Amino acid sequence: MTVGSMVSTALLALALPASAATASTGPRLAPAGAASPMVGGSNDSFNSDSCTSNAFCMAVGNYSLNGHTPALSEMFSGGNWVAEPVPSPSHGGNIFANEVSCASPASCLFVGTHWARQNGPSANLAEAWNGTSWRIVTAAGPAGTTFSSLGDVACPTTRFCLAVGTAGRGRNYQDTAYTWTNGTTWRRISVPSPRPARNSELGGLACFDSKNCMAVGNYTSTAGHFVAFAARWHDGRWKLLTTPAVARQQFAVFQGVSCPTATRCVAVGNTEDNTRTKFLHAFAETWNGSKWHLSTLRRSPSGFLGVSCPARNHCFAAGYTFSAGGTFSLPLIEAWNGRTWTTQHPVQTPAPNSGGDLQHVSCVTQNNCEAVGFSFDPSVSNSAQTLAEKWNGHGWTVQATPNP
Repeated sequence: MTVGSMVSTALLALALPASAATASTGPRLAPAGAASPMVGGSNDSFNSDSCTSNAFCMAVGNYSLNGHTPALSEMFSGGNWVAEPVPSPSHGGNIFANEVSCASPASCLFVGTHWARQNGPSANLAEAWNGTSWRIVTAAGPAGTTFSSLGDVACPTTRFCLAVGTAGRGRNYQDTAYTWTNGTTWRRISVPSPRPARNSELGGLACFDSKNCMAVGNYTSTAGHFVAFAARWHDGRWKLLTTPAVARQQFAVFQGVSCPTATRCVAVGNTEDNTRTKFLHAFAETWNGSKWHLSTLRRSPSGFLGVSCPARNHCFAAGYTFSAGGTFSLPLIEAWNGRTWTTQHPVQTPAPNSGGDLQHVSCVTQNNCEAVGFSFDPSVSNSAQTLAEKWNGHGWTVQATPNP
């Protein structure tokens, strides 16, 4: 699969936006991804989820089946997770489902990319959920590009969604954005790119309403370094925002963002320090309506992959960490109270699937969150299984999820 951000080296795999992720084995100082609901599949993983109430969530991801990578969709309803079939494009049946957003139980949109043969060029993919089934509603990539990918989507209402991603040709790629209105119409909209920048990509997005959204991404500087940036969508116009550099870190990459109000957003991701070991650190930045500020820089090795803020001063960030001397990832969740970040205690799955990674979190209230990702057996390749954990205001519990 070819997407713009894939020109980076394997060393950066943990820090790249979701659209650059690929299916692989269980994490060994690096999380992996893939997913499943069909008999005969393997290497299952959730990449994203979206909850509209304590009774409904939709999760999407991927799995492996006979050398291909189909998309995975599972719905939480009636107290159980149930697999929902996902149609594949006739040309390019391999799918990477990056993100999903639901305005209601009968209105969801997931975005990602699809490709035909192994290492073939990727193309935008989007599918809409009407309460009973998924249908392909893909927006075409920009004219003149040979690959494209959608990195995130936000649907604040049933009549409006915004999607962001990247598209390019050869080794060059630039950020893209599209609106989806009335459940029928895609429109590509211009979006600014940082200058100077070799390449740029938007990989995280949140909308408070249809007039106020925040996209976060990364660009490659002229020196070849990854640099985080943000762009605000307000009343139909984009504005680039400056995000602070993180001291003693040689690059910073945003993975996700959440906006509980029109003037408050929290973005999370990874940095790589400038030591010889080049450890990865989870970090978060907050936007107060006028400026971005560094909120936390977690100890290494760790990374944040998703964030959800059910209230102005309450957020949950999900990702991965490693135990002392450990060689494989473990689930990580931290909570923010408007001032400080506190490590919580997601359930560590028992052996043999003792490794894990939480790719995303969706919170309806401070006492109702759903975090999804995968667990795996550190001694076995392609052993990932879907993982869903629920927060009830007091603790996290693992839920049963289908696997092939």
